[in-house]
Amino acid sequence: MAWTLLAAAFCFKIPNKSPAHLPVLALFIYLFTAFYSPGEGPVPFTYSAEAFPLFHREVGMSLSVAVNLFFAGILTLVFPRMVAVFGAAGAVGFFAGLNVIALIMIFLWVPETKQRTLEELDYIFAVPTRQHMRYQVTEVLPWAFRYYVLRRNVVLRPLYKFQRPS
Repeated sequence: MAWTLLAAAFCFKIPNKSPAHLPVLALFIYLFTAFYSPGEGPVPFTYSAEAFPLFHREVGMSLSVAVNLFFAGILTLVFPRMVAVFGAAGAVGFFAGLNVIALIMIFLWVPETKQRTLEELDYIFAVPTRQHMRYQVTEVLPWAFRYYVLRRNVVLRPLYKFQRPS
C-alpha cells in the first residue's frame, strides 16, 4: 500500500493544467483504497478480537476500537495542517513513509493468527516478543528470500509446536 501512496504523492508533481494530473492521482488513490479496504483496513478490529484473552475480550476490543477511532479523528484534524505546511505531496509522502514503518513493525511484532483456535492463540501470545522478533529476522526473512526471490523449495521451521489431537 505504501507504493500507491508514494505514487499518489509524486502525482502532485504533475502540473495541474496537465490532463493526466487528476486521472493518474485518482487512480493511485483508488488503488490505495482497493488494497486497504479488504487488506489492512479491517485488521485492527479482527486482530484485537483475537488477541485478548476471553475474560478481557470485551474491554480489550472496546479499547482497541476507541484508540483506532481516536487516531482517525486526530488524522482528520491534522491532515489539513500538514498539507498547508508540507504541501499535498509531502503530506501523502509522509503517510507512505508511515506505511513502510508499519510494515516493519507488523513483521517484527505481530504474530500470525490465521486458522488458529483460541487455545492456540493463548500459546502464541505467551511467546515472548523478543523470541518472536528473533524468529522473524533469523528464520522468516531468510526463508522468504530463498523461497520468493531465489525460487527454492525450502521449508520454514515453525516457531510454535502444537499438539494436535489424534
